[in-house]
Amino acid sequence: MDGRPLQDVLKVQCYGCGALNAHGMQIKSRWDGGDELVCIWQPQPYHIGHPGIVYGGTIASVVDCHAVWTALATRCRDEGFDLAHDSLPFAVVTGRLSVSFLRPAVIDQPLELRAKVVDAGPRRATVACRVLQLGSECATAEVVTVRVAAMG
Repeated sequence: MDGRPLQDVLKVQCYGCGALNAHGMQIKSRWDGGDELVCIWQPQPYHIGHPGIVYGGTIASVVDCHAVWTALATRCRDEGFDLAHDSLPFAVVTGRLSVSFLRPAVIDQPLELRAKVVDAGPRRATVACRVLQLGSECATAEVVTVRVAAMG
């Protein structure tokens, strides 16, 4: 990959990560050396839960999309597919999402998500994701992703 966010290379409609969805969250995931993908995402005022705090469901949504991109990018790298040039014969979807909220995330500061595949098989990959803000861990997550046939 050339350093561009993956969502700018393979454009999709997804609410959380789709570059083609003007109403979505527009997350951007990039390789950060080694096996980890990073996403820096700024919550908007309408992502609020309690006053001044990011809504937990929004955090879960951002984690979900970043983890799916982590699984997809890792599988493409390992199998020799180029997101920018190859037509992928598969997609990756969420099979299970588990988020542990450790401390509130404030609405006016960006979130940093760091994810990597920690276990993989032919159809499934488990992604571990950490959500940080101002250097402190706000949440951790485990996302089981499933490889499915490409649609559309």
